[in-house]
Amino acid sequence: MKTGWDLAAQARTDFADMVEGLSADQLAAPSLCENWSTQDVAGHLVSFIKLSLPSMMLGMAKAGFNADKAWRHNATKYGAAPIAAIAADLREHAAKPSAMKSFPPELTVADAAVHTQDVRRPLGLDGALDPDVLRTALDFCTGHAKGKMLVPTKDIAGLRLEATDIDWSWGEGATVSGPAEALLLAINRRDTRGELTGDGVAQLPR
Repeated sequence: MKTGWDLAAQARTDFADMVEGLSADQLAAPSLCENWSTQDVAGHLVSFIKLSLPSMMLGMAKAGFNADKAWRHNATKYGAAPIAAIAADLREHAAKPSAMKSFPPELTVADAAVHTQDVRRPLGLDGALDPDVLRTALDFCTGHAKGKMLVPTKDIAGLRLEATDIDWSWGEGATVSGPAEALLLAINRRDTRGELTGDGVAQLPR
């Protein structure tokens, strides 16, 4: 099993393969990430390859240290490049660590995994997340010390998450079961309740 930045590289490469051949209409289409197009999502992922630490910190300062605002600006800026160039950068620098040294590779894995499905699902594209990518993303969001960067602790407190298609589970409490991909998206505030069962579904974050 790949780990660390090798697994992040796989997630980035898989995303590049998915978006490279998309049409202009598909790139302009809304993703599951609120107010972001497919092109914006691609810009977001490549920004963490392109940004230096000084540029990242300057952008955060200009955004009033509002991370969402800073990421939105970067997504638009770097998403302005042709999709072929974005895909090429993602492949060439797939294993490049984030300039923010406190960002572990598992954060990139989880971020890329969720955003891959943000694009794939609305466009009805074939494909699925690699099981190792999926498991690592779930482990990060639920058990890693920095997982709350994506999934606040309160959002999954009191839940028992059980995947039905891979060997993975987490937590104690009201049960939420279903495909691992649907669990990952649900705890990242995408509405996949229709794919999940259990007495904890109503407690999922919205």
